[in-house]
Amino acid sequence: MIRRWISLLLCSGFWVHPVFADVTFETGVNRDTLTVGDLLIFRIRIRKGANDRTEIVSDQAFPGRFEVREARPPAVHELEGGRIEEIRDLILTVFETGDLEIPALTLQYVLANGDSNTIRSHPIPITVQSVKPEGVSDIQDVKPPVEIQARIPIWAWVVLGGIVLMVAGGIWYFIRRRRRPKEEPPPRPVNWVKELDRIGQLGLLEQENYRRYYTLISETFRRFLEEKVGVEAMEHTTFEIAQDLKQAAVKLAVIQETEAFLSEADLVKFAKFTPDLGSAKDALPRVRQLVLALDRPPAISETEKMP
Repeated sequence: MIRRWISLLLCSGFWVHPVFADVTFETGVNRDTLTVGDLLIFRIRIRKGANDRTEIVSDQAFPGRFEVREARPPAVHELEGGRIEEIRDLILTVFETGDLEIPALTLQYVLANGDSNTIRSHPIPITVQSVKPEGVSDIQDVKPPVEIQARIPIWAWVVLGGIVLMVAGGIWYFIRRRRRPKEEPPPRPVNWVKELDRIGQLGLLEQENYRRYYTLISETFRRFLEEKVGVEAMEHTTFEIAQDLKQAAVKLAVIQETEAFLSEADLVKFAKFTPDLGSAKDALPRVRQLVLALDRPPAISETEKMP
């Protein structure tokens, strides 16, 4: 066990932001060489002040060719001077061989004094070896199918040409006689709660299609935020959406719940994370409550606003 974590430190390729010492961000693995199907521990370590806010942003490149088999709950430790250390472990595996790499991650943070910045880690190189014994050749490729040249009779070409002419003439006739289309009335307001309920009736949880399930819920919620709250949501990150909700004077508890759900959805969509069934079932009611809270926002006191 001790040798494994010594290997974690040697193989990690840790990177710490060189200027802003208030928040540090490190990533690493417990080994840099493995065979196909082996499990790999990818560790994320964040040190920050007790009142600092951080968010890990994983774009579509992460985790690359690797798959997330397990996302362990974060462990939080208190450090000297009122600082805290947060450690997150992802269990990865891969089914390809060669020299691969785990893509970089980005950490966005807001300090207690309001200053904000981002820290980006370095990609971590990983060598994946084959489990095939030496001296065993690869399976030979399947022979391609034999091509058979078929000759189409002339009468078939004549019939096909006639059909094409008839279709073209019909299209030309209807285009000439088509009237100017009437102006369509504006679309009816979207019932966002019914939209969410419709997603729940698709049976995606029973099919264990968690990625499609979270994608539909998060996209519906982002469209709702753009239409009802007036914030850019479809193209913005979770961190940017939270900042926009702050400017829109949304209650702090609603902003925190919005960040929590969108971060969980990002893990399922982009990091191939498989949530437990209880969390997946709870996702839809959580978003429904957020929609109701944001559609009819109560009065906000000054003490509830984000710092």
